[in-house]
Amino acid sequence: MSVANLARARAIRSAAQQLAYGVALRESMSPREAARAAWYPGHRLGSVEAIEAHIRADRASRTPAPAALRAAA
Repeated sequence: MSVANLARARAIRSAAQQLAYGVALRESMSPREAARAAWYPGHRLGSVEAIEAHIRADRASRTPAPAALRAAA
């Protein structure tokens, strides 16, 4: 493997780890906490309450993660 390919592979692995960390952090928050963290002036959903409702609906519609994934988080 060339140095460029090795660097690319490391960068991709690092990005994947950061994404997984961010998802785990967001999922560990209550819907209200996640909504407060996501809100900013001009957010397309408008209010923290609307964002919270969206988060609750999204979480309710998802298939639960397998036990192995929950344990890894």
